[in-house]
Amino acid sequence: MALDKQVYIYSVDTSAFFTRKESLLRKEINKAKLKKETEKVKELDKSFRNIIDSNVHLKRKLNPNSLSIANKVSLFESSLTRTLGLKENNTYEDVIIVETHYYSIFDSLIENGFTLNDEEYVPFTASAGQIRTKKTVFMKKNTWDEVKQTLMCGLSEDRINNHYDISKNDKRLYGVSINKYLAYLALCSSATDLWEGFNIDRSIVVDDFETSINTTVDYVDDVTYTVSRRKMDVPINHTDGCGMILPKKSKKAFMVRLPWVKGLLVPFPFNKFVDEKNRFLIDIYGKKHDVIKEKIEVIFTKSQFKMWKYYQSWDEYKSLYKQHNCHASLTNTEEDELSSARLCYQMLQTLTLISEEELDKLVSVTRNEIQETVSNPEEMLNLLGATKGKFEDKNNLQQSLYIYPELLLDPHVKNKLKEAKASLMRKVYTGKVKVDGCYTFIAPDLYAFCEYLFEGNSNPMGILKNGEVSCVAIQNGEKVDCLRSPHLYKEHAVRLNVKNDQTQEWFISKSVHTSIHDPISKILMFDCDGDKVTVSNDNTLVSVAERNMADVVPLYYDMKKAPAEKINRNSIKQNLKRAFSGNIGIISNDITKLWNSDSVDIDLVKIRTMENNFEIDAAKTNYKPVRPKHIKQLFKPFNKMKMPHFFSYEKYRLKPQDRKNKKSKRTTEPWTNTTTVNRLKGMFPDVRIRFKTVSDKYEFDYKNMIHQERTKDDLYYTILDKYKELNDIKWMLSSRNKSSDINNADHLPVYSYIRNELLKIHNDPYYIADVIIEYLYSGSNTGYKTTLWSSFGDIIVDNLKKNLESRIKTCERCNTVFSNVRDKSTNSRKYCDSCSLDVRKDKVRENVKNLRNKKNII
Repeated sequence: MALDKQVYIYSVDTSAFFTRKESLLRKEINKAKLKKETEKVKELDKSFRNIIDSNVHLKRKLNPNSLSIANKVSLFESSLTRTLGLKENNTYEDVIIVETHYYSIFDSLIENGFTLNDEEYVPFTASAGQIRTKKTVFMKKNTWDEVKQTLMCGLSEDRINNHYDISKNDKRLYGVSINKYLAYLALCSSATDLWEGFNIDRSIVVDDFETSINTTVDYVDDVTYTVSRRKMDVPINHTDGCGMILPKKSKKAFMVRLPWVKGLLVPFPFNKFVDEKNRFLIDIYGKKHDVIKEKIEVIFTKSQFKMWKYYQSWDEYKSLYKQHNCHASLTNTEEDELSSARLCYQMLQTLTLISEEELDKLVSVTRNEIQETVSNPEEMLNLLGATKGKFEDKNNLQQSLYIYPELLLDPHVKNKLKEAKASLMRKVYTGKVKVDGCYTFIAPDLYAFCEYLFEGNSNPMGILKNGEVSCVAIQNGEKVDCLRSPHLYKEHAVRLNVKNDQTQEWFISKSVHTSIHDPISKILMFDCDGDKVTVSNDNTLVSVAERNMADVVPLYYDMKKAPAEKINRNSIKQNLKRAFSGNIGIISNDITKLWNSDSVDIDLVKIRTMENNFEIDAAKTNYKPVRPKHIKQLFKPFNKMKMPHFFSYEKYRLKPQDRKNKKSKRTTEPWTNTTTVNRLKGMFPDVRIRFKTVSDKYEFDYKNMIHQERTKDDLYYTILDKYKELNDIKWMLSSRNKSSDINNADHLPVYSYIRNELLKIHNDPYYIADVIIEYLYSGSNTGYKTTLWSSFGDIIVDNLKKNLESRIKTCERCNTVFSNVRDKSTNSRKYCDSCSLDVRKDKVRENVKNLRNKKNII
């Protein structure tokens, strides 16, 4: 996805809705806290709580002053931004995010909505990520009324509420699981690109492929908390979240989004199964489809169509989809070059049986990589993200480094490199080590799915046997360790990789395909809606994993189903509050303590893992297991235990904002070499970056970055003075929101603000950029140029493209940079990968057209 397609909205907390009286009282509380008047604070806080509780029925007003630049957040382009017509780099008030600090105010906002400048806002949705940070999205009521039918593809709350399922005790359950409904509605806000060329009439939805595998499990009882080993039939939905697309439409796997539709589409030539005998498929509503006549290109599965039961047919969904101008989106398209395999502390800490020599050998790839990074300029560029991936997906500094690697000599870039190297070392100390292998989507054996789907075989063989996987990036016959995060219990799935003529004919993408005869999904706890796994053929890792997995079987427990409820303000309020109370992080940390204790109690790990899975679903199911007293006693010693020492390197490291706020550092257990991850630091001696290797190779001239030299007149100094002023106060304007939506410094709202303020002085961004560049680079050549790069980095990139035109190759069709002078393999190419594909398609169409014309003439 391109990183330049972002819009700005506001994110506030519940204090932005205080009444005047509440606001004054809060100020009094803060004053008393500063004076350390403890009793007065308690008294005032009690009064404050009573007041906000009594105002629960109030329709609150959002204080317009809270819509400041500090409360702006950046959002990627999504189905939501496209439907609302939000244009990139602009700020909008159609949607506002509210973080809950006071539940009484939250209750009021959900029950009554709120107003801003006399505009009414209503609760819209909350994604899983927003729920974790107690955030809810509200939308202007007028806007919601306009786009509701599009975002909900013709459904309404009344229609959903009038639907019912019959429970086991013959009771009618009306409505939907509320938090599931909110999560499905939030799919429209996922960062996506428009799926151009998607034809919904060439798609169908079929039943998932489910079987039972008879296997041995450790059954964890959520009532008695007993762990018992038993052999049982374990139901597995092999296609959970996965559908198929013909390779002629896409040779890469990608994640798809439509209204109420979410999952992974994997290229698979299912048309090879289609003939006169096997040309018909039955959809989930019982309708027969002629795959040939309807030219089916995409097969969705029921698990991908989240709200299928609220439509009468797929035809109705398609009709409403077109009627309300809905559209399809895609995201996370498979990379041309798969990411390398990296482990994390969770994966390493479960390898309790590993020698010093084995651990040293396991981390040797990472150690060599670090040595290369600090001495090889090309690897320095790689560490900064300048070499790999698409040019348009890089930020402005990375694009500039790709074109002009001499920038490595810039003090600002040197600082960035030092920061990146320090971050790399901290991550290594906490278990993020590189191993041989790749990181890719996980998908089922779709050949077996088609045997079931087209041939009616309820017990298909498929291509892969039990214990086999197939990943094109790994050689045939190699053993691999398959790993997925989060990794709580012992979850190393060692399998045999199969790569032969048959797998290469049928498995088109770079995904790792798993066998339908294998309970691997119960070991790694994955589904196939876009989950990615690490697939490592590192001999040391595989050998150690096999030893540690001896006599280890999957965990199994009876998960509860989410009850249906009618959608209304009260049900939304209650379900969100339950979801806000969840804390999966505590459970994960408890498991880390167990693995890093002197003597690992494996049954306690199994129990805490079971509790973790119930905690994840608790917001939807309203169910959490209750610990028996004797189990509570077993966990008591770990409640007082601190996190292992390796947490001090990264997880518990004080960030700059923490130091500014005088936040105390969290303490850990003392260092000990008895646990696997703690031993890592001693295996990585600290190394310095050898900048001399850069200066020996490159010579930097900042004039390559400017459009033209500027006269130092009054305008020049006016711009410079304003730049200095804005740069000095930018910390006051920076967003206080710790938002996961912001992941690119070039798009922090403060830098957009600085750019616009400078353009008010002179509306030529090239002129302003030249002035700032000349000031920063010709004098002291400071190491702090973030404001320049984040406000006018695009101008620098443009200048470098023009000034160093002979160094790069730009696509003749879309003008993106796809190669530089260092890449000899692309000298004869004219187009980038995307346009090359389009050009080939155009040529095929033209050839077909010419062939038809010749036939008509004959």
